Amino acid sequence: MSQAVKANTDLLDIATKIAISALTPQQGGRGTPRPAVDISNINNLLTYMQSRKNIRDLLAYILRQMGRGEIDKNTGKLLLSALKDMGNTPEDVNRALELIGYVKWIYETLAGLNINVTNLKGVDTFQKLVNEVAKMM
Repeated sequence: MSQAVKANTDLLDIATKIAISALTPQQGGRGTPRPAVDISNINNLLTYMQSRKNIRDLLAYILRQMGRGEIDKNTGKLLLSALKDMGNTPEDVNRALELIGYVKWIYETLAGLNINVTNLKGVDTFQKLVNEVAKMM
């Protein structure tokens, strides 16, 4: 496997874990379950990174959103873990943009197909996710 393919697979695997965490139902107002992270917050992460192109600023933004309850602790921890060791080189910035873009795609796919993520326990790679979605369709 080439380095580029491996790096891409790693990002997809990380994005899969983040998207599933973000979609995990939490109790909302009036007892209505809602995703741990709203899609607007995922979009905001991507927009923020596209405009700022600074991973340290993005980490601060994620921490802020966690503190405000806009990103739950588990999803925030996954995001921070994935991004914390990246530098601010153009390659790292592009890698961070790819990661968040993949999170958005996977999140929107699962939400759009009305897949209950609680049925995806144990899915920790992109390939496993693809296999599970294929079985459900």
